[in-house]
Amino acid sequence: MSEQTNSTENTEVEKTETTAGAENESSKNGAGTQSAPIATARPQPKAAPKRAPAPVVEDDEDEDNDPYDDDDDDYHIPSEYAPSGSGRPRRIGSDVKVEDIDYKKVAVLSRFLDSRGRILSRRKTRVSAKVQRRIVVAIKRARHLALLPYTADQTRIVRKRR
Repeated sequence: MSEQTNSTENTEVEKTETTAGAENESSKNGAGTQSAPIATARPQPKAAPKRAPAPVVEDDEDEDNDPYDDDDDDYHIPSEYAPSGSGRPRRIGSDVKVEDIDYKKVAVLSRFLDSRGRILSRRKTRVSAKVQRRIVVAIKRARHLALLPYTADQTRIVRKRR
């Protein structure tokens, strides 16, 4: 018990010494003016004890009746709603070369016409600008020679088999 009283007395003595030393310095600097109170060291709050991590529980896959557990759900998506194999549709003119474009090849040129007889844009045909220009010239020449129709009434589209 004597050790506890000694330690409390020591801390009180230290506090009074620091405040007395500060008062002496303030009286030297300013004649009779009071200085602001000096902040004393605050006792630090005790840190919270560290908690043990939560116990790891094994998941019993099929035995639980959790309606939100999707691991054991086996369902089939209908083929009409299932995602297709590729993101973009197949290119219409992907296999067409500049040398293959000729006004006499009606089967090739008709692939670049829509159902109303209009020329498809590059965005839909996905061909280069050079190939598109050649296709347009060939289609217009074939129309002038009556190999391709101008309107949808006379359209006979010859499609390449897949």
